Amino acid sequence: MFNIYKLFIAEVKKQLSIRGWKYADLSKATGYTVGTIEAFMCGARESERMADCIAKALGIER
Repeated sequence: MFNIYKLFIAEVKKQLSIRGWKYADLSKATGYTVGTIEAFMCGARESERMADCIAKALGIER
C-alpha cells in the first residue's frame, strides 16, 4: 500500500531535524500522543486532520 503522506512525512522529518525536535516535542505542539505521532510518521496511520495539525504546528504547507 502506498502511503499518501510519504512526501509530507519526509518534510516533517526534515523540519524536526532543523528544529532539533523529537516526536515528544511535536506531540506537545499538536496535542497528539507520542504513540499517535509515531504511528502517523511510520505510515501505520493516515489522517487528514492530523496532517493538517502537524503542518500548522511546524508552519509548513501540506
